[in-house]
Amino acid sequence: MEDEVQFGPFVLSPGRRTLTRDGNPVTLGSRAIDILGYLTASAGKLLTNAEIIRHAWPNTFVDETNLRVHISAIRKALGDTKREPRYITNVPGRGYTFIAAVASLASPDLGIPLRSPAQLVAAERRINAGVFGRAQVVEALSERLLNVRLLTIVGPGGIGKSTVARALLGRSSNEVVWVDLAELSSGELISTEVASKLNILSRSDDIDREIADVLEKRDICIVLDSCEHVVDEAALFVESILGRTSSGRFLATTREPLRADGEWVHRLSPLDLPQTGTSASEASQSPAVQLFVERAAACIGGYQLSEDDVAHVVELCRQLDGIALAIELAAARMDTMSVKALSTSLKDSFRVLSRGRRTALLRHQTLRATLDWSYYVLSPVEQTALQRLSVFRGWFTADAAMAVLDDPEDVVESLVSKSLVVAEALSDATRYRLLDTTRLYAGEKLVESGSYRSIMLRLAEYLSDLFEMSEQELYLTSMDEWSEDFSRHVASLRLALEWAFEREGDEMMGVRLTVAALPLFFRLSLLDECFTAVTKAIAYLDAHPDIDERRRMKLYAALGWPQMRSTEAPEKGINAWTAALRIAERLGDVDYQLRAIWAMWVDAINRAQPQLGLEYSNQFATVAAGSRDPVDQIVAKRLLGATLHWLGRHEQSREILVQMIAEYDALPTGQTARFQFDQRITAKIILARDYWAVGEGERALSEVQACVEQAISIGHELSLTNVLAEAACPLALLVGKIDLAKDYIALLKDHTKSLSLDVWHCYASCFQAEMKLWEGNAPECLDELRASMAILDRAGFVLFKTYFQSVEAKALAALLRFDEAAAKIEEALAHCETSGERWCKPELLRVKGLLVLKGGGPNGSALADVWFQASRAEARAQGAIAWERRLDPSLSWLPAAFDADGKTEIVDLPAAEPNASDRRALH
Repeated sequence: MEDEVQFGPFVLSPGRRTLTRDGNPVTLGSRAIDILGYLTASAGKLLTNAEIIRHAWPNTFVDETNLRVHISAIRKALGDTKREPRYITNVPGRGYTFIAAVASLASPDLGIPLRSPAQLVAAERRINAGVFGRAQVVEALSERLLNVRLLTIVGPGGIGKSTVARALLGRSSNEVVWVDLAELSSGELISTEVASKLNILSRSDDIDREIADVLEKRDICIVLDSCEHVVDEAALFVESILGRTSSGRFLATTREPLRADGEWVHRLSPLDLPQTGTSASEASQSPAVQLFVERAAACIGGYQLSEDDVAHVVELCRQLDGIALAIELAAARMDTMSVKALSTSLKDSFRVLSRGRRTALLRHQTLRATLDWSYYVLSPVEQTALQRLSVFRGWFTADAAMAVLDDPEDVVESLVSKSLVVAEALSDATRYRLLDTTRLYAGEKLVESGSYRSIMLRLAEYLSDLFEMSEQELYLTSMDEWSEDFSRHVASLRLALEWAFEREGDEMMGVRLTVAALPLFFRLSLLDECFTAVTKAIAYLDAHPDIDERRRMKLYAALGWPQMRSTEAPEKGINAWTAALRIAERLGDVDYQLRAIWAMWVDAINRAQPQLGLEYSNQFATVAAGSRDPVDQIVAKRLLGATLHWLGRHEQSREILVQMIAEYDALPTGQTARFQFDQRITAKIILARDYWAVGEGERALSEVQACVEQAISIGHELSLTNVLAEAACPLALLVGKIDLAKDYIALLKDHTKSLSLDVWHCYASCFQAEMKLWEGNAPECLDELRASMAILDRAGFVLFKTYFQSVEAKALAALLRFDEAAAKIEEALAHCETSGERWCKPELLRVKGLLVLKGGGPNGSALADVWFQASRAEARAQGAIAWERRLDPSLSWLPAAFDADGKTEIVDLPAAEPNASDRRALH
């Protein structure tokens, strides 16, 4: 592990705790360096979470959340992603594996010393100061050119094939003859053009023989630049010459291979792109950014990448797919446009990218000219196929291509060979995509052809059929078990929906597609987009009564959930569910009756009305009895078990939930998205709370951690945020595990800031406010708590309000505002009386006693004891040992006393909870 190792463009020196990319330092913490070194030392082997933690944190207990944080930092530094890992992959719940090839820079088995990225960068600069990001390619091809007689560099127009060829020949000792075939109108002229370049003046009937004779006498490399429009004739010419000489060499650049005998093909990749969100110094390590900055500086007489510009430059380079010519053309507009304006205007890239160097070839002076050159050498069938494939955004499969093409198999492969379609072979299939510049160009041609509407309709039908056939898979299986990556269809789905609801679209197809995509929207937590599409679809169906009541029912159900969870006008959500229930009852649809009743139960619980929730849970059970799906009756038990918890009947709740989970686990399949959450996780959330209430705090935290890991493993954001908000954060605080609580709160904030989950984000802020009280900062606790509670009050999400009021009362008391604190507790207790909510009533009574004790005058102790005894009686009635335990003054982990300066007096936490005998003594 102390040896310096190389993988891809990275060099890791564990001993020196450094990581470099192409010779430039990569910022990474020392703990992350240790973990990365451990992974690379065991490349190809699965290392369990426990093994990695033991290595990185020896003799120290840490939660697995810490490991995930460092793995995330490593992946970000390497430019890796969980969906398409190049370096680190994970087995959910088990561990991680380093999957890239690793070479030791000191290994004697290599035969020759391995060049470091820094040496390669230096070599590149010696080759050509204007070549960016191609040092390793040139290095490898230089050696290859010594061993093959026909080397072909293949890639799309403008990617830099000719540039690489020139840099490559700059290192060669061969005599070079450069032949630009783009200037030829016919492939029959290739022999004549090459002979002219070789100064062969006498011409016989066999020009190829004369060329071969010259090559046999001299060490010459002939470059055939831009072969794509005469590729067949170029192949015949090369084979003819190589068959007649033993010394001649050819280097060809083309958009498709020659397929000649003995050909070695190198497909040139786009320039490496930076990750979004990087700093200017980090982005400057990207060859694509380096090229833009160099060309921009030349255009305006000096330019340096600033932190203000970096996001726009990164976005620009990514929009242009790292295509060198496109980046050069964009930089050439810097004299009239800012970087931000350039990035924004690239949606109309052909207008913007229309000015190149006057000395460049005509076909390279504008991006459109480059693409025209590629397009007009295609056959009519290939042109039509390229147009139709432009409707796909991102990657697509052969099945998807079949939906828009008449004869897809051969024509798609033909376009791949011509570098107009990118192909990537996966373990189970091949996927394809068009570069964005090519897609925009082909899309214009599709519109000009008059076929845009018919092809968009075929795309929408394909997606609708796919999602409808996959509905159960989308609902029931984890993302890792999906038969295909449905998320790759999201970009094309967005386009199809946008088209369908436009004036020239097909609104009924938009309705069908929206309904079909509902499971995908929810599984991927694309709730804002779902809301937008559903709103448009409902507007159409409401304007056309009785055209499709079943889909209208589904749309109202989909509309209800996001609006219920919003902090703005949540009553619209209940109205939507009420409409869905009425339609479901009219249609006799048991499934959607259950969904609607479930939603109303959720609303009652969120409004802290468990007595009303009990009515809905009983109604759910009655309808579920007539369902053919055995899961429905199991879900009914979950609703009842959860309701009993909020009513303070913890033991009954625990018994029902244990039974429910056992029955659920016995089923061959589960239900994740039908009732929005993974049912097992949701049941265990309440079960963990029950375990805590009856005095088994450590078991409760163990259940919580398992739920967090399961939610992460199935990739379901809604379930993850639910377990964090309703169990992980509050229980960690109640048990007194402050560091763990901080981790959970941070995780909840992180997973709600970018989603439409503003309610749970407010919960995270409330828990964070309670953390500040633990830390002795009552003023900040009060400010943050009140701000977040005000939002939750307006939205009607008051599930934890009574508990948060107990925190607010303690903060007020810390500031010696005892009257206000007492009023808050009285308000909370009054709500408990009217709603049936009792789960935290013992705590409210205890805090009331503390307020009387600290601010009640000479009789405060006696009056406080009355409230303490009431708290004890309520806790015992509930069987809530955990609440009763908080009354024991010998337990030092209660933040109950306040000093004269108004600061909360927090003492050290105990090493462990009371043991069994201590619990019995409490009674």
